[in-house]
Amino acid sequence: MSSRRLASVLCLAVTLSTPAFAQDAGSAPGPSGFRGDYLKGLAYVEQEIMSLEQAMPQAKMTWRPAKGVRSVAEVYLHIAGGIYFIAGQMGREAPADVKGMDPKQWDTQTTKKDEIKAILTKAFAFLHQTVQDTSDADLEKTHNFFGNTINERSLFMITYGHCWEHLGQSIAYARMNGVVPPWSKPGNKD
Repeated sequence: MSSRRLASVLCLAVTLSTPAFAQDAGSAPGPSGFRGDYLKGLAYVEQEIMSLEQAMPQAKMTWRPAKGVRSVAEVYLHIAGGIYFIAGQMGREAPADVKGMDPKQWDTQTTKKDEIKAILTKAFAFLHQTVQDTSDADLEKTHNFFGNTINERSLFMITYGHCWEHLGQSIAYARMNGVVPPWSKPGNKD
């Protein structure tokens, strides 16, 4: 490849990778800074959680590694419940059907993977919207969280960490049941 052609290809690649071109045509750009970075990372962990939940066979949704430990279904429901719980600590009101749910029954409300998928999808959409609706100034607002004064930025990070923690647990559960995470399959380019 000639150096001129290589330079042209590189210029095109750089141009197309800029934030303006990364947006869908006609959509408003998302937030920048912490919130923008958070939403990108959230989209990644969400995609992995959702794809792994769908990869688990329905017959394995009640599997648990030991008595008294969360089942596969309970882990996924716990992720969604954590999103609503931590957002609630910031004063964000959950949807009415979630708000009325007994917290003691949250993790055991269903074992049906399609219902769990819908619950997770709704919880992640709620978290995405919560981040979008939070101003940069609001990130500095503080709240009492288990006896500690903590700002909203940190509460968002706790939510993010909680999702990753239970994704790791879900990966271990999947592998113990012979399920290969979709992104780990041979030939996958992700």
